[in-house]
Amino acid sequence: MKNKTNFSIKHMWKITNPSKRQFSLGLVFSIISGILTLLIPLLIKDIMDSFSTGLSFKTISLAVSFLILEVIFSAMSLYLLSKVGEGVVKKLRVKLWSKFLKLPVKFYDDNKSGEMVSRITSDTTAIVDIISNEIVNLITSGITVVLALIFLFILDVPMTLVLILVTPITLFVIIPLGVKVYELSFQEQSKMSKLTAYLSQTLSEIKLIKSYNTEVKETNVGLNHFNFLYKNGIKRAKINSLLTPILGTFTTIVLIGVIGFGAWRVDQGLISSGELVAFLLYLFQIITPFVQMNHFLTSLQEAKGSMKRIFEILDEKEEEKIVSEGYIGSPTQLEFRDVSFEYKDERNIIKNISFKIKKGSLTAIIGPSGAGKSTIFSLIERFYDPTSGDILLDGVSYKNINIEDWRQKFSYVSQDTPIFSGTIKDNILYGQTHDIKDDYLIEIAQLAHIHEFIIGLPDGYNTEVGERGNLLSGGQKQRIAIARALMRKSYFLLLDEATASLDSQSEKKIQKAIHSLINKQTTFIIAHRLSTVINADQIIVLDNGEITGIGTHDELLNNHVYYKIVIKQQFEKESTFIN
Repeated sequence: MKNKTNFSIKHMWKITNPSKRQFSLGLVFSIISGILTLLIPLLIKDIMDSFSTGLSFKTISLAVSFLILEVIFSAMSLYLLSKVGEGVVKKLRVKLWSKFLKLPVKFYDDNKSGEMVSRITSDTTAIVDIISNEIVNLITSGITVVLALIFLFILDVPMTLVLILVTPITLFVIIPLGVKVYELSFQEQSKMSKLTAYLSQTLSEIKLIKSYNTEVKETNVGLNHFNFLYKNGIKRAKINSLLTPILGTFTTIVLIGVIGFGAWRVDQGLISSGELVAFLLYLFQIITPFVQMNHFLTSLQEAKGSMKRIFEILDEKEEEKIVSEGYIGSPTQLEFRDVSFEYKDERNIIKNISFKIKKGSLTAIIGPSGAGKSTIFSLIERFYDPTSGDILLDGVSYKNINIEDWRQKFSYVSQDTPIFSGTIKDNILYGQTHDIKDDYLIEIAQLAHIHEFIIGLPDGYNTEVGERGNLLSGGQKQRIAIARALMRKSYFLLLDEATASLDSQSEKKIQKAIHSLINKQTTFIIAHRLSTVINADQIIVLDNGEITGIGTHDELLNNHVYYKIVIKQQFEKESTFIN
């Protein structure tokens, strides 16, 4: 059950822990700037009231000095508070990125990676302005309004009371419109994240789209996303088209009323013309912050949707990392004990399977597609936890071993052979925490039968592989992935049909390399080819999530019907391997 975080600026401030010194200093500068701004109208009042007796050079100089100081303190405040705001957003992005990397694989089964990218980019960008600018404006505007009202009361109480009575009327219009803005902003951010996911996935599969002539279809799918965002934007435009003229009209009415009322009071001799000018200047200094505060309320509603989506991620449960009990330094045996697993749709993938893999052995697992072979590897890598049963290393349950310690014991080559953009060397050395000598790098590449291909390239090991390795063939990517797994020097090597895309000669050489590593690494391989499994120490036959046979090639050939059929089919296809 997720914790329901109160997604507020206060909570965001707490988890990002910005510099209190910079924020306090920026706030002090902002207050000083506001006070200087408020003192200027008083000086202008004195200047105007002194026209008849002669201008005071001292008063004018003081007013100019205050103006210069106001600009300086305002600039310093803006810089410091903006720096704090940018720091908050940076820390928030770091927390999100770190969180994503700590979430379990099942989270990504339920959520698209493109949508998660949108959390770090679009959602955090949506709150940059409110953190960097709007909060600053809210604080300074609040201070300005309070101080300006004090000066207004000093200048003329009746006019100030009229102003105070009229101002709250706009809130009856602004507040309900602000709530509507929040709803529309949340919908827009959600749709934008889905659009990001769709665009990312579609562009990454551009060859498939062109091969199947689906450009028009994908154009229409994108159009549906764009239409939603367009309609949403139109709704927000309607709200803004109401807010802007309402505030403008209100401002005009207030100015006309104050000027008229003030002119009458000047005519009656109740206030001087200088006091009226000063009052109007203070009125402008109230109207601008008041508009800024209203804008803050609208921006806050827009940002709340983004904050909600961000905190939803931060509240997700991470992979559990416990302190290992009975730490396994050099494990000699992996055991599945009555293990069952089902996905959230309650569909059993594997059912009550048990087997042992001993150090220095080669174990192969075969079975039809969908039998659950890759799921076993996912359980070994602890991408998922068993629904029931236990997985043990030398008799110690996975529940009692830290997940990082556990995964350190395994090297995994999956079917899809993930390759990162960068160089061939970067990909082979991925995950290494210490320097690797070139001689050893070449030795590993030779074992994976990829060295000759690499040195034939213009840039050798420094050759760029392109996004997701799109400049390499399937077989080349698989051999690089195998080299990466061998470089890890783990205790168990997991190969999920890792030689499926290789030609016969390359496969033969890699199989010889794998067999030469048996004394160093225990190997567990998923394969359909007879040449891969025929010399295995142990073959596990899996069908419909259940183990239907375990034994050597000869034992299963004599006792297992399905295995006989598979061997016959493979013999016809791979007779050259048997000779």
